[in-house]
Amino acid sequence: MMYPLIFCSILLLGIIIERAIVLKKSSIDGDELLDEVKKVFTVGGDPGPAMKVAQEFGGPIGRMFARGLKNSARSADAIEMAMEQEAANEMPALEANLPIVKTVVNIAPLLGLLGTIAGMITAFRAASQQGLSNPTQILGGISEALISTATGITLAVIGFLAYNYFANVSKKIVEDMEYYGAELVNYLTGRID
Repeated sequence: MMYPLIFCSILLLGIIIERAIVLKKSSIDGDELLDEVKKVFTVGGDPGPAMKVAQEFGGPIGRMFARGLKNSARSADAIEMAMEQEAANEMPALEANLPIVKTVVNIAPLLGLLGTIAGMITAFRAASQQGLSNPTQILGGISEALISTATGITLAVIGFLAYNYFANVSKKIVEDMEYYGAELVNYLTGRID
């Protein structure tokens, strides 16, 4: 059972690296972006330079700002709808591969236990055939069988920590999108300066 556990560990490591890179690029300072947009855009003016600033910042918030600025001449509802649609488009990228991490967290300990059980069966079969005249061989087989359980539990712990961390980072980005999106709509519609 170590082969599936090795595969799970490689998969988990790859996803952790991928999520770290993607979420690092997605995390931008919304206050700084909003200030930059306010510097280059006045309500009723040309949204082009502000859209360029938003696209340079990048990330989900930057793309959402660009979409809102593109619709800045429309009503508040239309701006909000356009920004909500862009935010909905960004959600799958923020949560990508997290279900795979959750699956690895759930199956790794079970694979480890299955490996241990298979190893114990082999060890006890050897004991029943040879008798207890050589206990070191049996104990060696049992200790070898327990390695798969330790590996499975270790993978589950690492995966659980990674899943919670990335889920919280994604949640914070979504909350920032909601907050700064509302701030931009308020600015574009003249509700606040």
